[in-house]
Amino acid sequence: MSFSSPDLAKQTALSMPRMGTYLTACSNKPSPLSAAIHLYAWNAAISAAFIHPLHFCEVVVRNAVSEALTATYGAHWPWSQGFFLSLPDPAGSAFKPRQALLAARQKAEQSAGGNPPSADKAIAEMSFAFWESMFTARYDHGLWDNHIKRLFPHAPAALPYHKLRAEIRNALEATRKFRNRIAHHEPIFARQLAQDYALIHRVVRYRCDQTAAWMSQTQTVNTVLATKP
Repeated sequence: MSFSSPDLAKQTALSMPRMGTYLTACSNKPSPLSAAIHLYAWNAAISAAFIHPLHFCEVVVRNAVSEALTATYGAHWPWSQGFFLSLPDPAGSAFKPRQALLAARQKAEQSAGGNPPSADKAIAEMSFAFWESMFTARYDHGLWDNHIKRLFPHAPAALPYHKLRAEIRNALEATRKFRNRIAHHEPIFARQLAQDYALIHRVVRYRCDQTAAWMSQTQTVNTVLATKP
């Protein structure tokens, strides 16, 4: 993959301060500015490529959580008072699961226009952080002890359910932070990006090996990785 280099001295769409990280990374190149511009474009390209596996990961995980909650609280689990009360409401925390659930329910009810609200609509309104929060240790008993092995059937069979839950939780936290860097157009070129992809792939494969294979066949991460300048 090759990129043409704009003349930064004659355009203002990208600022020199924004290019600073890239210029530093390319300071030992024969033409640091040209190399930095190519690296910037490559960073954007690999960020775009990662949207594909990140999409698979989030949808696969939220569907698994929804299945576990449906089995525990019923098909209308977003409106279950028992589930609502099971959620923490931490003071001083930036993310509050109860508030997130209430906001998702409200949007689902508004879109229903007076008809029974759709659980699927509420699910679609919840953030990656919400699904990640469902893998904390507070849900080991009563949720994951009953369902995680069934919902992630391709995880190592010898792994105890609470260790599997913790592994998925850690993977989702890392993936969420990685996704946030991409969403805010931050540099990711210095990361071990092959390992980032492998982590995403592992979570998807634990849930469904066929979906993981499909994701692998259609992703472009590896192709773009091979063109890193």
